[in-house]
Amino acid sequence: MKKMLLICSALATLGAAPVAGASVTTYNVTETFFEPDTQPNDSIFIGTFDFDNVTNTVSNLKGILSESMTGTSTGYPNDTMTWLSLNYQLSSIYDPVLGGLLVTTFKNASTNTFYTGLGGDGWSPQSGVDAGGVYYGFPKTAKNPGNAYAMIFVNTTNPLAALTQAQIDKLAYADCAPGGMMGAVCMTGTAAAGYGAIGTMSGYPVSQVITLAAAVPEPDTYAMLMAGLGFIGFIARKRRKTS
Repeated sequence: MKKMLLICSALATLGAAPVAGASVTTYNVTETFFEPDTQPNDSIFIGTFDFDNVTNTVSNLKGILSESMTGTSTGYPNDTMTWLSLNYQLSSIYDPVLGGLLVTTFKNASTNTFYTGLGGDGWSPQSGVDAGGVYYGFPKTAKNPGNAYAMIFVNTTNPLAALTQAQIDKLAYADCAPGGMMGAVCMTGTAAAGYGAIGTMSGYPVSQVITLAAAVPEPDTYAMLMAGLGFIGFIARKRRKTS
């Protein structure tokens, strides 16, 4: 019996211990932008990302963004809004004042989002505010690439830490896909404290929540676990035969 308990303890330790040298952890993230003009629907981004606590870098940020001008009057999570897939992490910028990374994932494999005729980089929240939210390629509608993005904040000291108001004020989203367009203007969400103006339909960020994603054991961990369980079963059968 003592031997069996030792094996069980070893297996439990195996399942709980991180892989040696591992530094990357997967997190869930949800951010919400209050939309006073489309209530009860808000603009919501739900996604995942990987954080390397050795290099302090974020990768694989991807998820879905709701289009609050679509759907019925039933709000999230029972909504019927259109949700855009954002699968291209194309920007990660460290902000030393905020103490973390502003990371952005896009609908398209390009950052082209906002009108560039007034200067600017064509995608950042500040460029969007300066361009009045007008789409990239204006004035020709056919040149609108229909891009969209969501920008999150990741505290590089502790990704699970609650955001300060200053950090929340730097969250942003943009939606130049069909469900986010108002003539030549894309739907956006920004805070006046962060970028000098609220979104094009008065939307602004109110929260971001990051949680640990469920851990998925490596294949070799599964194999070792099953081998250990098989050995325990063998001992149990042997004990029954000799008792």
